[in-house]
Amino acid sequence: MPPPATIYGHLASAVGEWLDPASMQFAYMFSFAAKGDDLEHQHIVSPHPPQRLSREESARLKDWRRRNELVAAGSVQPTIREFLFQAELTLYVQPASLALALRQPAFPVALGRSQDLASILSVEEVDLEEAVGAYLERTLLPFAWRGRTAFGTTVIMPRFIGPPPERQASFAQYIVLNRRVYAGDAQVDVSDRARVVRQAHPERWLVDPDSPAYSGVRRGIVFLSFVGE
Repeated sequence: MPPPATIYGHLASAVGEWLDPASMQFAYMFSFAAKGDDLEHQHIVSPHPPQRLSREESARLKDWRRRNELVAAGSVQPTIREFLFQAELTLYVQPASLALALRQPAFPVALGRSQDLASILSVEEVDLEEAVGAYLERTLLPFAWRGRTAFGTTVIMPRFIGPPPERQASFAQYIVLNRRVYAGDAQVDVSDRARVVRQAHPERWLVDPDSPAYSGVRRGIVFLSFVGE
């Protein structure tokens, strides 16, 4: 599951500049057909003064450093990288004005590292509807919902990474939800544990009316934010 910080980078790349993280909300569904491992070679370069320096060599090294010159040593380090096959992201964003940037992204589309190239297949404006029931799957939920469902994996993810040079990162807890769970008045057996626990008061859910219907309900959309509540 891509972390929220990756989603922010995806949007900023499409717009072509850093965005105010407080001005946006997002929700997403993510899936992939399979995953595998790839062997990647990292080329590590670091300053490397000689092991034994004479007085003359030490003086020369100090002079190099004053002139911002470095003696460098390199090594090749094999690293196993996991990759996903046929990954698909369905992203809901507010405000709707971001649609223009996603139709004409300023930079090549990548979901993660620069070599993780992707394609935007379609951009549509969706009028979400309120409903008394919904289903949730393959999505990210706020950790505050931990007491409402027994399903999903609790994780810590980077929520937002600020601009350089500080690149200050903030982290938050979330629930990665893979299997489908139902919320509210879905037409499922009451004993079915695959259900988000109701609260004491009646709830209404934002749903995508164009999504597939299961058990009489549509896909629920739970918006998250990069900063704040």
